[in-house]
Amino acid sequence: MRWSYYFKNWITTLLLGTLFLMVVIGFNSSIFTFSIDLYLFSLLFSAGFSIPTYTILAIVFNYFDDLEIDIKTVKVILISITVLGVIFTQLVAFKELNFEVSISYSLSALISGILFKLKRNQPMN
Repeated sequence: MRWSYYFKNWITTLLLGTLFLMVVIGFNSSIFTFSIDLYLFSLLFSAGFSIPTYTILAIVFNYFDDLEIDIKTVKVILISITVLGVIFTQLVAFKELNFEVSISYSLSALISGILFKLKRNQPMN
């Protein structure tokens, strides 16, 4: 399978998830504020917390590359691992589950997982 799917998925999930989270938090506060500085700080913070999930995802992705499993099944499994990773990372790091964070990053993982095409590598002749 092509690794471009993996990296596009990771980057898009981080960008969209952080944006969704800032919008949700902004609507829940009395003053809606959005600054590039806050967005970039949150993006950096979320990138750090996504490393364990996407390390496991890379291992699974590499494992599925050798198997002849339907692409749709692989995408469902990869999206599920990402969503579970969001939840487990919160539970391990913060000992609690934040609804806004879970929904924001899970929704962005779902969107980016569906949006990009997962293709197999062309066999070399």
